[in-house]
Amino acid sequence: MDDARSLRSTFNDQAELYNSARPRYPEELFEALITATDLPYDAKLLEIGPGTGQATKSLAQRGFEITAVELGANMADVARRELSGFPGVEIITGAFEDVELPAGTYDLVYAATAFHWVPAEVRYEKPYALLKSGGYLAVIRGEDISDDDGDEFLKASQPIYDEYTPKSDGGTFSLPRLGDLQPAEVDARLFEQVYFNSFPKMYDFTAQQYTDLLGTYSPQLAMQPDKRHAFLADIGALINDNFGGRIHRRFANTLSVARRKQPPDA
Repeated sequence: MDDARSLRSTFNDQAELYNSARPRYPEELFEALITATDLPYDAKLLEIGPGTGQATKSLAQRGFEITAVELGANMADVARRELSGFPGVEIITGAFEDVELPAGTYDLVYAATAFHWVPAEVRYEKPYALLKSGGYLAVIRGEDISDDDGDEFLKASQPIYDEYTPKSDGGTFSLPRLGDLQPAEVDARLFEQVYFNSFPKMYDFTAQQYTDLLGTYSPQLAMQPDKRHAFLADIGALINDNFGGRIHRRFANTLSVARRKQPPDA
């Protein structure tokens, strides 16, 4: 198993924490998605990597029929529980690249903070095959962005990151600004970009809330348990000792939408 395949399975060990700690996606993002794709009320959707179902629920509440493929068995179980009130949602446990699905069936294939885990050799080809003619591929990403006010917490926490996860190039990490965010790449042979937008939000965290969130990120989940515990304890102590027990962090979700191209001989 390569590093990427190993990392993407780490979330499964913290399914309940992931479900409680991860911020939910902004509802205006889903309204923008529906508008950009002009989805009919009876559209069939396929989600890659639903996790515990946060994005799934926002679209299920709008009445869409959704098939969601989740790698982690624990994550899938939580998603089924969270989505039990939506009979139009089916959660399949398995790797997207391995699960057999009907070709030419879906109006929309989408992934929320999961698309980068799909192996490159099927990342575009398989959604293309599964989509109806004129269907859409949507990629939702989550980004830490600069607070445009000095990023004091980033600067203060950098020595802790350097201690536990030193950068091989010795460089200094910096956060992108909102205007720096770019659409997700697509295979231009198969898809054409039709929409991109960012949805920023400022979040307020206690030390416990923020360390819980960090504990659901793959770099921390990949640490040895003792090292992860020490890292999160040091981050929590920094927030309590230097920031009065509470920090503000700015995030942005981005939405990239691409339309399936017609095959050359169509």
